Amino acid sequence: MADGAQVIECPCGAIIDGEDATTVIAKAQTHAKTTHDMELSDEQARSMARPA
Repeated sequence: MADGAQVIECPCGAIIDGEDATTVIAKAQTHAKTTHDMELSDEQARSMARPA
């Protein structure tokens, strides 16, 4: 991963990563909607993200 890469580990065990916060947040929101049928706000996703 490049500098600035982020990762979110969903409570379900899925690992969501991206080259930057914007990418990982978008992927996490898609995962939340398609897998858990829930909306995840930018703020919620950002709070779960950590450097990869």
